[in-house]
Amino acid sequence: MEANTEIKNAKVRIEHIEDVLSSVAAGDLDIRIESEIEDDLTGVEQAINLLIDDLTHELKKSIKMKEDMEDKLRKIQDQQKTILQQQEDLMELSSPVSKVWDNILILPVIGTLDSQRTQIMMENLLLKIVSTGCTTAILDITGVPTVDTQVANHLLKTVTAARLLGAECIVSGISPAIAQTIVHLGINLSNILTKATLQSAMIYAMKKNEQLVDGKVKTNFTDIDDIQL
Repeated sequence: MEANTEIKNAKVRIEHIEDVLSSVAAGDLDIRIESEIEDDLTGVEQAINLLIDDLTHELKKSIKMKEDMEDKLRKIQDQQKTILQQQEDLMELSSPVSKVWDNILILPVIGTLDSQRTQIMMENLLLKIVSTGCTTAILDITGVPTVDTQVANHLLKTVTAARLLGAECIVSGISPAIAQTIVHLGINLSNILTKATLQSAMIYAMKKNEQLVDGKVKTNFTDIDDIQL
């Protein structure tokens, strides 16, 4: 560089500095102040270039951190979606509806009931009633330890919805503890057909469908004497 204590082309160089700073402010971090003159203004130009270098480094570092955070957030969101899907799948598997006899569906319920699971259970049962055309459904809650008011109301809605689709819903397996809870909560189940055991519910359903006559079960294949349910 040409050494000189006088500032040459000061106006032009200052305007150039302003243009460079404006470009940096607009996002162009590759631009730098170019000068072949060495004088008192050269130190300012070099300082500005160093400042732009530091700013570029910090900005790139910040962008990288932001991209890493966004990537982690996407992974967390994907994991949450997977967990939610697995929970929904487990809900579906925990509420299976099966056709166990001609015109008879059974939905065995095991474990704690909550509003979400009860809703899925109701949807599965109603869809199965429609797809099979069965007119009798047994909802067995032998494996349910307890129910609350909300769950009991869902059961009532399930029975009512099944009736609207032309199917009678039988609730079996109400334990003494659940019976006491229902009475204590003042829940009216008088409009629901209940049976003490799944066996009693099956016998009732088969009699209703004229499949159990004089101790024999009429099937499409053979007659079975003294059936054990």
